[in-house]
Amino acid sequence: MSATRSGSCPAFRRGRRLRRLAGPALAALLGLWTTVAPAQTSAGRPSYESLRFNEDWSPLRDPALRTDPFDPLKWIPLNGEGSAYLTLGGEFRARYETARDPVFGLSAPRRNDYALLRSFLFADLHLGPHARAFLELASGFAPGWAGTPPPTQKDELDILQAFGELTLPTADGKVMLRGGRQEISLGSSRLVSVRDSPNIRRAFDGFRAAWIGTGDTRIDAFLLRPVAPRPGTFDDGRDPAQLFWGAYATAAVPAVPGLKADLYYLGLERDEARFAQGVANERRHTIGARLFGKRGGFDWNVEAAYQFGSFGTADIRAWTVSANLGYSFANLPFSPRLGLNADAISGDRNPHDNRLGTFNPLFPKLPYFSEANLAAPANLLDLQPNLTLALTPKLTLTLGWNPLWKQAEADAFYAPPLSPVRGSAGGTGRFIGQQTSLALTWSATEHLTIGGTYVHYTPGERLKQAGAGSGEFLAGWAQFIF
Repeated sequence: MSATRSGSCPAFRRGRRLRRLAGPALAALLGLWTTVAPAQTSAGRPSYESLRFNEDWSPLRDPALRTDPFDPLKWIPLNGEGSAYLTLGGEFRARYETARDPVFGLSAPRRNDYALLRSFLFADLHLGPHARAFLELASGFAPGWAGTPPPTQKDELDILQAFGELTLPTADGKVMLRGGRQEISLGSSRLVSVRDSPNIRRAFDGFRAAWIGTGDTRIDAFLLRPVAPRPGTFDDGRDPAQLFWGAYATAAVPAVPGLKADLYYLGLERDEARFAQGVANERRHTIGARLFGKRGGFDWNVEAAYQFGSFGTADIRAWTVSANLGYSFANLPFSPRLGLNADAISGDRNPHDNRLGTFNPLFPKLPYFSEANLAAPANLLDLQPNLTLALTPKLTLTLGWNPLWKQAEADAFYAPPLSPVRGSAGGTGRFIGQQTSLALTWSATEHLTIGGTYVHYTPGERLKQAGAGSGEFLAGWAQFIF
């Protein structure tokens, strides 16, 4: 028998060890699924949200809506009128990933096979219609990781969110005031996101206020510092090297049915920021707009932003334009959606002058272009034609192809989250590489989602000169929420 197939092969032993680690977690998730699979979502019931604090389970005052085995946890009355109540919930996720030559082979280790196991538990206390307190704990582990896992993957136990909130009614809406540790996702999550794929989601410490009007009208303002996760127990703290503030407004466009618009200003201060031009303190301002909506079979999401400010003694002048366009053929088999994603994100045309042209994506969703997390959205041009098929009402398949180019040839290629890759600046040719991806998602029940993805990527000649190579990424996961 050859070494490749025998138990003495290191890869075989590693895979067997990971199966032992991930197997019990997956079995537990499937066992929970079988418990709740018969439950169906009733009309008028609240739904689960990515941002769990957005869930409002007060309609469960009506006994007719309590149709799920977890409903006793969603509305726990604390007084006779039910104006004070408690909601409990959480998430368990088991994920397996294998990566060969990540970031086009420019990131270490060259091969990594591991499991990601995370648990979230939250309590949402409502003290009447105007006051609430929200607490969420998070725990993440990465068994099998080659070397030391980053704190976004291994964080034994910590506070993910803990905030107090007041809601004050107004004549035409309400005002929300929130202080403490909290998650934030703005717009389409291109610039501010919770970063869901890693074990530990992104959170901020600080203050947020919002005016919430009728329909989809909302204006937010905030002053925050990002939370820096650490691997121990209750040791996460705010990042003193970064300060983030801004305002974000959303409203429907009355003259155009189905069209909505965002307008925003975002400010960032960052100590010892690193770009191909060098290392310096960064003070950056972002102004932007987004148009999005759906009408008939068409859906669209188009965004543009401009940045200015200072990087040490240099001036910042940067920009981005992004689009996500699609058309769904609802009457065809599998309801195919043909989509096209495109990004033009500025880079620095001359790293030796007194101007920085590299766009800073701030706190984007990661991974950004695919689950392989190959590139940061900086100094980049890309196209991504894609096809999504509804194989069944609960099973979707997405295929995509994504070539990448540098926007400015003189600037570097930036690896996630925003790190210039040594040896990638200058040279000849802008082509970075390409990736082909396949993703499958099964929404088995209201509580359980099972998914998987495969990505194959090859670098261009410029990155090959910097030591890049072709690689692959494979992931599978099961997520249970309640």
